[in-house]
Amino acid sequence: MVPNKDKLADNKENLLEKLVSTEEALLSSEKKFKFLFDYSSDEIFLADLNGKFIEVNKRACESLGYTWDELIKMRFTDIKTPKYRQMVSHNIKKILENGKLTYESEHLTKTGTLLPVEMKSRIITYNNQKAIISVSRNIAERKAIEQKMLSIIIETEEKERKRFASDLHDELGPILSTLKLYTDLLKKDEFNRVSKEEVLKSIDELSEIAIKSVKEIAAKIAPNILYDFGLASAVHEFCKFINETGVINIQVKTDKYKVKTRSLIETVLYQSIKELINNTVKHASAENITIELRSTGNQVILYYRDDGIGFDVKKQLELSIGLGLNNIVNKIRTIKGACDFHSKTGEGMLVVITVKLDGEEK
Repeated sequence: MVPNKDKLADNKENLLEKLVSTEEALLSSEKKFKFLFDYSSDEIFLADLNGKFIEVNKRACESLGYTWDELIKMRFTDIKTPKYRQMVSHNIKKILENGKLTYESEHLTKTGTLLPVEMKSRIITYNNQKAIISVSRNIAERKAIEQKMLSIIIETEEKERKRFASDLHDELGPILSTLKLYTDLLKKDEFNRVSKEEVLKSIDELSEIAIKSVKEIAAKIAPNILYDFGLASAVHEFCKFINETGVINIQVKTDKYKVKTRSLIETVLYQSIKELINNTVKHASAENITIELRSTGNQVILYYRDDGIGFDVKKQLELSIGLGLNNIVNKIRTIKGACDFHSKTGEGMLVVITVKLDGEEK
């Protein structure tokens, strides 16, 4: 049986109409993509899986100071600062593994100007091949705010150190000097002007005064909220202050922290948390921090995470300066605790601190 010629003609016409419609839709989509690509306020780079540029938009050319012809012959490693150049292959590997990646980096313009940027990269199909499209946003203003906040933290800590030194020198220093004079009298056994009993009485009174001064100085160093309401409240209050700057987001979880007794352990943990936050803001280029406090049985566990650029833990612990990890480790050791750092380049940081509680502190 021969098919109806009119029916075949209609089917052919319908197929042609659908083909034309599909081509028009594709053309329209390509035009929209091209418009968004060229006129975006952010830099957009299209690169192959080795990081060589396939296409760049006008904003990228304007920001970096290169012509399109110059940039299209380059790759990501050519526009990175030395600090971030070595991370390009690592980031590409992560993009290929996860399909996308958000990270911070630094670009160098043709004139040598450094541009801090946030990169959002993902895998797409371009001309029937896999490619990486990256949107780069200048975060110089955000970095300036971060630096300002960091300066405020450092300045505040420096003022506290100076005040502490002044209190020790002016209040405790004279008392200890006088105590030394009386103990010298005891050593020499010279009691011409004053009796031995009077010397011992004066030493006892000066010791009481010294103890009282130490307590007053200690009270000035630590915030009242720590002593009045405990570690959980103090951490929430401090992190609330940091969050209000808009520089970084800190999430605090303390619902599983049940310690009620105020002790040296809480003071050291509070100081360590502040130092960890300071390190993250200063070095990690992180967007988020999570702090979790738990108390289980006879121990306190502190989990501290950030999503920053990460680092080589072994290398940093071997340094006497830098991130100051050893300062935190030594502080935790004073309360017989343990401190473990976990980090890799590009993978953020996890710190786990565990401290055993004495009977009265549980």
